[in-house]
Amino acid sequence: MGNNRPSTSPSAGRADAAPALRRHDASLYIVASGLGGLGLGIALFYLNFLYRALGFDARAIGVLGGAQALGALAGALPAALLPRRMPRRNAIFTGGCVTALGVIGVLTQTALPALFIAAALTGCGGIIVASSGSALVADATTGLDRPRMFGQQVALGGLASFAAIAIAGALAAPVGVALGRTETDPLTIRTVIGIGGVLAIASAVPILFVRPAAVAVGALDAPHRRSLLLRFVAIEMAFGFGAGSFLPFANLFFADRFGLPIAGVGLAIGALSLAGSVGAILNGRLIVPRLPPLTAIVLPVIASLPFALLAAVAGQPLLAWAALALRAALMYGSTPNFTALELSSFAPVERAGAVAVFAISWNGASAAGAALSGVLRAELGATGYTANLVTLVLSYLVAATLLVLFFRAHEPRGDAAAMLPADSAP
Repeated sequence: MGNNRPSTSPSAGRADAAPALRRHDASLYIVASGLGGLGLGIALFYLNFLYRALGFDARAIGVLGGAQALGALAGALPAALLPRRMPRRNAIFTGGCVTALGVIGVLTQTALPALFIAAALTGCGGIIVASSGSALVADATTGLDRPRMFGQQVALGGLASFAAIAIAGALAAPVGVALGRTETDPLTIRTVIGIGGVLAIASAVPILFVRPAAVAVGALDAPHRRSLLLRFVAIEMAFGFGAGSFLPFANLFFADRFGLPIAGVGLAIGALSLAGSVGAILNGRLIVPRLPPLTAIVLPVIASLPFALLAAVAGQPLLAWAALALRAALMYGSTPNFTALELSSFAPVERAGAVAVFAISWNGASAAGAALSGVLRAELGATGYTANLVTLVLSYLVAATLLVLFFRAHEPRGDAAAMLPADSAP
């Protein structure tokens, strides 16, 4: 059946040239990403418990918590430069090795400076893997297949997040019994982190079968590239600020406002990840084939806002959860479409660096939103969550508005730029 919907790739109007990487390579990375996310999710779940078991106070734990963000910042430059020197597969392996060094440090060190460096290494390696991996998915796909593949990555990531929460919560007790230690003993926690690390290391196996294809060297002209980057960064910051104002504290929202026990909170948060995964899958089947690229991004964002407001005023936990689940499904559906637009707009050699910049922008704005949300809750108590959700809604509305203003007439040229010499794309 014919489809007149514009593609996210400028080459879709003609016969697409075969990408250096194949769709199969993108699928291999997505599987590896899900397995790695499961393993690291288990490990990261226990990091703060490990720091506490080692005797660190709240101030030291806060410093260690910031180490990963600083590591990601430090990793942005190598994330941008590695694709100019090696295939995506090799860059992913490099980032994975850096992450593994960080995990080994967490498992073996006890001094604050050494643990800080280890945590920073996990952040540094993580940004290299994520940026090169996302660029690989873009390189290996064209047209409508690109947002569909990113949707599959988002969906598998949500499932991995749910599984990590469920598995992590159940591991400490049997591991402690096997070791003859308590659940909170440092050896028990480090063993559980080690189990997660082994799963993460196993994620390298699918990457072994990814083609070691060289990255095309053609690039956009520098002024156009900078203009695109700044516009996307502004949108990422709007999304990040809104997300940071509430999403990291969704567990506290259910506990403080509705008095749910920890088990109930864990179930609610895990189920939200599942709802998001469903949204990402349905997006690829229902939204991507039927709507223009920009509409497929903006419409779900706008549609999600009333559900966020409903959660803000809901008096029953089930109603609040249902509203947040619908919000998650819509946003998980929009995200892969936005990622496809971003990466289709840059040449292959520029994509990993762009992803790193976007991640840092989003995370920085998210941290600012989280800090402000904490001030609001300190002043307003449990009603502060209403203000947090309103902040999310306003920020997402700004992001959607910027998308329309900046990109309503935009046609991505990244795929075409790959065929031209560096800095010579029209």
